[in-house]
Amino acid sequence: MNLGELQAELRHFAAERDWQPFHTPKNLATALMVEAAELAEIFQWMTPEASVVAHENAASKAHIGAEVADVLLYLLQVADHCRLDLPLAVRDKLAMNAEKYPATRRIARVPPARASVRGTHVLLDYENVQPTQEELRVLVPDVSQVWVFHGPHQRGIEQRFASFGNAVTAVPISKTGKNALDFHLSFYMGYIASKNPDAAMVVVANDQGYEPMLEHARAMGFAVQRLTHGKLKAAVKKAVAKKVAAKKSPAKKVPASKVPAKPSPAKTSPAKKASAKKATQAHTGNPARKAAAKVVAVREPEAPAQVSAATIRRLTDNLRKMGDKRPTKPVSLRRSLKSFLGAGAADDVTELALAQLVADGVVKLDAVKGASYPMFDPSGGAVGSAA
Repeated sequence: MNLGELQAELRHFAAERDWQPFHTPKNLATALMVEAAELAEIFQWMTPEASVVAHENAASKAHIGAEVADVLLYLLQVADHCRLDLPLAVRDKLAMNAEKYPATRRIARVPPARASVRGTHVLLDYENVQPTQEELRVLVPDVSQVWVFHGPHQRGIEQRFASFGNAVTAVPISKTGKNALDFHLSFYMGYIASKNPDAAMVVVANDQGYEPMLEHARAMGFAVQRLTHGKLKAAVKKAVAKKVAAKKSPAKKVPASKVPAKPSPAKTSPAKKASAKKATQAHTGNPARKAAAKVVAVREPEAPAQVSAATIRRLTDNLRKMGDKRPTKPVSLRRSLKSFLGAGAADDVTELALAQLVADGVVKLDAVKGASYPMFDPSGGAVGSAA
């Protein structure tokens, strides 16, 4: 309901009936009092308990609605004729009341717009684990909103996650008690799912008690998962190791046994030839040395296969081949990457691969537009299906 449009409609209604001369603030305020009295008359002889359920009777509910509408319409006309900015007056009055009557306890209130933001929502059990904002970003590069559920003694949450700006919401539990925070987090997950069915949700907690709820949500088709603090640390460690390896870029070592001997331009004496031949025979003919050389070759340090450069190239090629079927929803993109990596690929491996694709400019993630592919579509549009 737009109050300004409703006030304009009331002015038009009165003008068509030539009521304007009678609509003075004094007359309108008096009429407002009369209508408020008629509203009170409905409940006059009811007990308090009966008044609570009065609206359950259809006729009674219609009567209450008519009187409430009369009160509202006269109130809007009083504000209109007195040139009041009604929303501003309401905000100012609420601020005065808040100062005059301080709250005895804090109850979290969620702006509906935040629950409706597209993308991935992280629900953090901050009583259970305390990851840093950097760890969360490594694990979930496309995070859209962070919901931090905390106890009454954990303060300064917004400052600890300041890099997320308005995308972080601190949710203090209303009352302490066994599993109180768990129930708060579960309620918010349901609230987000109702406002945003396509959102991906990640519960960050070591508590396995969330699993029955998450399994049920997955069975209903929601994209949810739980990640532990240990996985967060492992993801950060892998990301750091990958950056270090990329900076060093060591050349591949060629096993000594495969290096061809360079011909010596100078003539070698027969004695030296015999010595060299014996040394060669001693080296190649010793099984223990062969095994040692093989062990050394097997233990050559390599980048993890699941996030190696070859794997990223393969994922890039697979996405290129999808053409206009490339997914634009982050949830669908993750499913595609997981299928490319193999059914046994862990979730954190999928996230690291996605983070590398974003860093390489293959994929771009946006909280509103979803996933796009600038490497394949230089214009910057989201190329792909809505899958």
